Amino acid sequence: MPKDLSISEARFKSMVLIKSWPDTSKNIESIIISYLKLSSLPEMGAIHFQKDTYIATLSPGHYMIFSDHQNLLSELSKIIVPENAAITDVSQSRRGIRLKGKNAPIVLNKEIAIDLSNEATPESTVIQTSIHSIGVILIKLSLEDFLILSYSSFFGSLSSWLIDSTKEYGCYDLN
Repeated sequence: MPKDLSISEARFKSMVLIKSWPDTSKNIESIIISYLKLSSLPEMGAIHFQKDTYIATLSPGHYMIFSDHQNLLSELSKIIVPENAAITDVSQSRRGIRLKGKNAPIVLNKEIAIDLSNEATPESTVIQTSIHSIGVILIKLSLEDFLILSYSSFFGSLSSWLIDSTKEYGCYDLN
């Protein structure tokens, strides 16, 4: 694998979406902050990483939490009641690809017309977009480190496109 680019599958043991109702969003915010022991939630379109857990604010009152911690759904279901928010386990329906290296933004810009420089798109940004006509959640962890989440059913097509797009940099398969 070349030093300037790597591509690998990223798997998480647990992944949930939380969508609060408009009149319960403040309550859900405080519950999530307390559960994750945070000072605040990430701004909309941002992600926070702590220990082995990521939390992204996708839109107002809409959060994605994913982790190598197995029991996110069962633990959150104990503290978030359906009257306050919907919690959906998407652990089996989402898969990820980690794209790292100085050429990662160049590869992504073959399909995404978004300036991925730190000036325009700071680190810890979450973008909902499409790659190769596949809806993805693109997470910019750093200037050269991206996590791309897609529906599991589209993972084969997405990974094939990424592998084709990285061949000129010496990547021929997922690690």
